[in-house]
Amino acid sequence: MPSTPLPRLPLSLIESNQLRLIEANRREYGLRYDLLTFAGSERLASANAERRELLQWLARHAAFGYAGTKVDCNNLSPGCRHCGDGGWSCLFVNGRCNGQCFYCPTAQDDNGPPVTNGLAFNDPDEYADYVATFGFSGVSISGGEPLLTPDLTLSYLRAVRKRCGDKVHLWLYTNGTMLTADLCSKLQDAGLDEIRFDLGAVRYHLKKLRLAVGCIPTVTVEIPAVPEDEELLKLKMVEMAEAGVKHLNLHQMRLTPYNFDPLTARGYVFLHGEKVTLLDSELCALRLVRFGLEQGIPLPVNYCSFTYKRRFQLAASRRRAAQSICGAGETVTEPGFLRTLSETGVRYFETALMQSPSYRAPFDKIVLASGRSLYLERRPLELGPELSNAELSALQAGDPPDRLAGFERIESGLADYF
Repeated sequence: MPSTPLPRLPLSLIESNQLRLIEANRREYGLRYDLLTFAGSERLASANAERRELLQWLARHAAFGYAGTKVDCNNLSPGCRHCGDGGWSCLFVNGRCNGQCFYCPTAQDDNGPPVTNGLAFNDPDEYADYVATFGFSGVSISGGEPLLTPDLTLSYLRAVRKRCGDKVHLWLYTNGTMLTADLCSKLQDAGLDEIRFDLGAVRYHLKKLRLAVGCIPTVTVEIPAVPEDEELLKLKMVEMAEAGVKHLNLHQMRLTPYNFDPLTARGYVFLHGEKVTLLDSELCALRLVRFGLEQGIPLPVNYCSFTYKRRFQLAASRRRAAQSICGAGETVTEPGFLRTLSETGVRYFETALMQSPSYRAPFDKIVLASGRSLYLERRPLELGPELSNAELSALQAGDPPDRLAGFERIESGLADYF
């Protein structure tokens, strides 16, 4: 799997970074921050011990990928492979959902146009041009609930398939409640390769999912790892395998302003990090991966940590934009930053693809085949003090100093518990 593991930072830098993240979490939630229950020292110690034992067992029986942030990678779904390789475009075709999932991290009340990475695409052919121009290998349709607007969803699937042919893997996220045999057939005719069901929205019932088995080539279940549902999920894993589900993806639950009330009402214990996550959700996911392997259940289970999403999906977005404007003498680093290295120092830039320029940074214009213009901004990043001669020599030798490591390598391993 891609990414060279990054050595652990010195303890002083780790502690400094943790304090910075804690303060950022406090600012995000303001007065409500004090309503959150974070793991204390004893709970952290026991959780670390359990996770260490789980990871040691999994290291002998499973495959870790993407700098150790995703497990088990022995048989990922096709869509997951495109995501991991950085070739994924996710189009949120609508922003409304008919489900009432307590863990949903978004508002689900947006009436805006289809959007991806902040770019609105009202026209399916224009979006297909975007996919082709930037060389995406995988496209997913999400929401909201895409099947609330079936005609709109089908129009984007058909446009991408017509423009890109079989070079692009197409998949769809749904809670399945609106799926019918007729609609499933239309999705098949539109070229859908994979369909992913959030069965948590229907208490893990497989009735609608069974409509897709034998119709859509790959049927995947993608759900958050809800701690109190662990024993039920063990039973459902067997049922999913028997029903023809090819992959089970488990996500780490995270806190947002939109699910704050239902998550805190359940008495969850939280962890600090780049975003606030649930301690027991990760442990539940790792236990379920182990359970599937121990029991020999013919259903590949993949734990998709928030750490993976934060590091690899953001890196892919940056890298795609950076590669489009990378010039002579510039390098695109693993996390997706543009680097200019000279005899006297180094400069890094973060690139962003935008609908219109902000005029706060230099930009390039890209014109799609449809005539639509998009803009790539090149934003300089502040490094702090100038590099010493020793730091510059180390960077030129491929061994970046600690303070530049985040610009050069994707950090390895799951998030620390703190």
